[in-house]
Amino acid sequence: MLILLAWFAQAQPSKDVLATQVDAVFSAWEQPGVPGGVVGIVKEGELVLAHAYGLASLEYGVPVTTETIFNVASVSKQFTAFSIILLAQEGKLSLKDDVRKYLPEVPDFGTTITIGHLMNHSSGLRNFQNLLAMAGWRDGDPMTNDDLLKYIPYQRELNFPPGSEYLYCNTGFNFMAEIVERVSGQSFQEFTKERIFEPLGMDHSEFREDLETVNPNTATSYDGSQEEGFRRPKPFWAYVGNGNLCTTVADLAKWVDNFRHHRVGGPEALQELTTRGILTSGDTINYARGIVVDDYRGLRRFQHGGSIGGYRASLMYFPDQATGILVLSNFSSAGASGKALAVADIYLKEHFPEPKAEGRSEPLLSKNSVEMAPSSFKAFEGTYFLQRDGALLKLYRQNDRYMAEVEGTALEIIPSSDTSFFVPDSDMGLIGHPEGNAAIERLTAFAPRRQTARRIDPEKLWSRAALQQYTGEYFSPELQTTYRIVLQDDQLTVQHRRHNDFKVTPVAIDQLQAEAYFFRDVKVERDENGTVKGLRVSNGRVRNLWFERKGT
Repeated sequence: MLILLAWFAQAQPSKDVLATQVDAVFSAWEQPGVPGGVVGIVKEGELVLAHAYGLASLEYGVPVTTETIFNVASVSKQFTAFSIILLAQEGKLSLKDDVRKYLPEVPDFGTTITIGHLMNHSSGLRNFQNLLAMAGWRDGDPMTNDDLLKYIPYQRELNFPPGSEYLYCNTGFNFMAEIVERVSGQSFQEFTKERIFEPLGMDHSEFREDLETVNPNTATSYDGSQEEGFRRPKPFWAYVGNGNLCTTVADLAKWVDNFRHHRVGGPEALQELTTRGILTSGDTINYARGIVVDDYRGLRRFQHGGSIGGYRASLMYFPDQATGILVLSNFSSAGASGKALAVADIYLKEHFPEPKAEGRSEPLLSKNSVEMAPSSFKAFEGTYFLQRDGALLKLYRQNDRYMAEVEGTALEIIPSSDTSFFVPDSDMGLIGHPEGNAAIERLTAFAPRRQTARRIDPEKLWSRAALQQYTGEYFSPELQTTYRIVLQDDQLTVQHRRHNDFKVTPVAIDQLQAEAYFFRDVKVERDENGTVKGLRVSNGRVRNLWFERKGT
């Protein structure tokens, strides 16, 4: 159902043209048997366009409507930050307060973590989903705020000193929800309902954490695509603060209008919400307080995306044009953020400044062949580890041709410079990075995904004696869990009582890479005698978590 509630014709296409252009962006959502979503355009407080596509339930063939409720995942963060700001306005807390003032169970790391650090992802805390997965949580296991708080007292280290870096961290927003509850004396759900949703007339919005509650008019989430089929992801998101706001496009329209009319919090609250973080180095980051403040095609923008289960969401607000773009969807391949940008391109076309003329840029990977002597190619010959794919890349010369082989498939590579190669009739290729050594140690590989490949010596890394030294049991004091590394069929395998076995492969001396995302990058530490004493495990949002080897 298309709703056109109001229209401001200046600098915008006509109503019919707009509807046709927007519908074209979402045409894939209207195919038979496909989940869908809602798009909304907000202009000066009015929801000037709202259009629903696809199915809210594949099982029962229920269509999405403009009143359908969606989980907007991390779009929720701005509401959590705003709740903290409202309490700060009342003098009940300060953004400069040490979080331990309200959460004494947080360890003393020897440096202060402020509420402000939580709000812009510069706290150095480890991301709780990654932590719990390392501790043994499996896909589909419910994760709650209480689960996080149980593990926090055991934490001994941070990812980095507070304020020194930006690293997206959901933990801080779970902490803020807990702080709201302890300071206000209300549940987080009660506080946000009473202080934000009801004053703004957001009657269909609430934070949810009970996975067993029946919630009418709520879209079911799906993984997959029309080509590969759809499946139901296991719901696990039983937490609030970092996500789990369920809402409608009309309610979000009222929220973005508060950026203009300041009915709740006043202009000071919006100013605080959109104040970008400043690191201890003096660098300013785009992340403000639960929302990103940046530019799009020369226009100032407040925005955030969301992803949980199969739900995807995008909220954008262009304050100088008093325009909001909202996209809510219920399947993982929806491309909500890209479609929101496409709608912005249509609706705000006349507002974008003329692009600056720029010089012609050459493609990163040239396909112009050049001659390379076999003696020059010797610097490239050898075995490399593709860090993204976890596969081996072998470069060698065969019958006067230069070859690249990955997992048994060999292709000829053509030199395009003294450090680069391309594969004819494909997007694949290689760029070498000389570092003053006779042999190239590092490549950028386009296979076809761009990734780094590092030279390895299979004899040194993968001999049985080399692999055997990494076997044993490793215990994490911070997670109170143990992993066991065993050697099976000349392959290192990691075992855990809650997870399926997975492989881990040496990619450099004392550096391993695992198949499992939660145990991805492993650095080996040795004692003064050269004996392995433990592992430092990282997985993106957790860095260098210590696992001590038992029996050493």
